[in-house]
Amino acid sequence: MRRHLFALLMLACAGCTPVVTKINVTDMAKSDSLQLRDMRPSAEKEGKIFSLLITSKEYGILRAGDAKLSPPPVRLLQHEAFEKFAAMDHQPQVTVYHFVIYENMRSQLRSGALGAGVGGVLGGLIGNAMASHDASSQTSIVDERTFSSTSDEYLRGMYTSTENPDKASVYIIYIDTDIDGKKVFTRTVASMKPHGDQNPFADGVRLAIKNHLSRYEVGAMATAATASVAPTAPTVTSAAPATTADASTQASQTAPTDGATMSMAQSVANQLRCGAVRADGNSIFVASCGSYDVAIDCGDGSCHPTHTVSTKGNQ
Repeated sequence: MRRHLFALLMLACAGCTPVVTKINVTDMAKSDSLQLRDMRPSAEKEGKIFSLLITSKEYGILRAGDAKLSPPPVRLLQHEAFEKFAAMDHQPQVTVYHFVIYENMRSQLRSGALGAGVGGVLGGLIGNAMASHDASSQTSIVDERTFSSTSDEYLRGMYTSTENPDKASVYIIYIDTDIDGKKVFTRTVASMKPHGDQNPFADGVRLAIKNHLSRYEVGAMATAATASVAPTAPTVTSAAPATTADASTQASQTAPTDGATMSMAQSVANQLRCGAVRADGNSIFVASCGSYDVAIDCGDGSCHPTHTVSTKGNQ
């Protein structure tokens, strides 16, 4: 009964000044130099209770705002990215599109209410059983279109029976970033059950950031950055004068199609929120964007989208 009332009190006060979880980070100031753009929707920075009504489909789910963690989640991500990419010869460009944390305590609160209603020894057993439930932490890749098309926000705080078979209270953390042209969107499920003296909220957020950044390979990013340097001018050989039209055609046919060019084309595709690019000629690449494709021209030393292309299914 006391545990249930305490949990309800925590939910009721989620809209008040939150209890701040502090994380001690050594040499935090040194990561200020890493450029990071926070492009998140403003709602992701604020706390919200979806419902306190036990019969509601939104009951027991809330959004944890930035103020609940010190340093704030995005600042912590900035520091961890700085540490991870410190060995690179340049500082990466980081853009954060989503970083939002949900807390799902639905099953524990409902069982607590049931235990309070039953009362006595049986009610206490029900409450204790739910409090002992735990979940394994896991991180997976998210489809951004599925995330964006979710009709009711509280659904983003739901878990599957495979992710959380014991229906333990969990944090569900979404992180969506673009680092040097590579876009990664992850979802982490982490248990809210304390383990020893560790703070489960701090542990969950740090684990989500670590697992998210692990999707970026430092060596591959450094190679891509080196390859993106303007290519050496081609050797000039004597040839018969060419007309303007011939020169334009020749430039298009001899444009580089190596990994550097494909990397630049992929960067454009990422900005358009499209998938992997494929070569469609010496200087043309095509990226799949769901129901249509986009042609990207890299013939003039830079890459830019030119037009859409209907997919076979829509022709």
